[in-house]
Amino acid sequence: MNSSHKFNFQLAERFLEDWADPPEDPLGELSDFEMGWRCFCFEHNHKVFIEIGDAQKEVFLDPDICMMIESNFPKEIAKLSQGQKIVITFSESWFIITLLPTDDRISCTLSKFGTSGWEKHFEFDRTHVLDVLRGFLQEVMQLAVDKGYITLEEKEEFISPAFASSTDAAVLSK
Repeated sequence: MNSSHKFNFQLAERFLEDWADPPEDPLGELSDFEMGWRCFCFEHNHKVFIEIGDAQKEVFLDPDICMMIESNFPKEIAKLSQGQKIVITFSESWFIITLLPTDDRISCTLSKFGTSGWEKHFEFDRTHVLDVLRGFLQEVMQLAVDKGYITLEEKEEFISPAFASSTDAAVLSK
């Protein structure tokens, strides 16, 4: 397993190509927040660079990050901070990040699936991984607020589980 300091999610430049149809809710099943989030990701699509050890992946707000965050990402961050394993799936980009905390470290497996799959294993400082994930969540949600797609109250309520944990101590077992 490679021990590394390179674990980062970085919002990059706008991506101006539309390769999908705008989000719709013909049955009215989505909340204003959910529809606002989807519209933000579509109308203000950005590239997102993910760096894990020596691996670099490029994904997009729409659809990759939009789906990741909608799948209870703040609660997943809370689970990770409480010592539980989480899996982040980027189905449109064909890879998975599995994070397993052990004491003050996080074991990370980056897996590519499809016709030419592979796996890479890394180990990171637990606090660093949590800071990166929380920081990225905060950044993209604040951008959606700044652009007028969701309210500050909606953002704060949605992301609060990621920041609510008091069990972020480096070592849970002590």
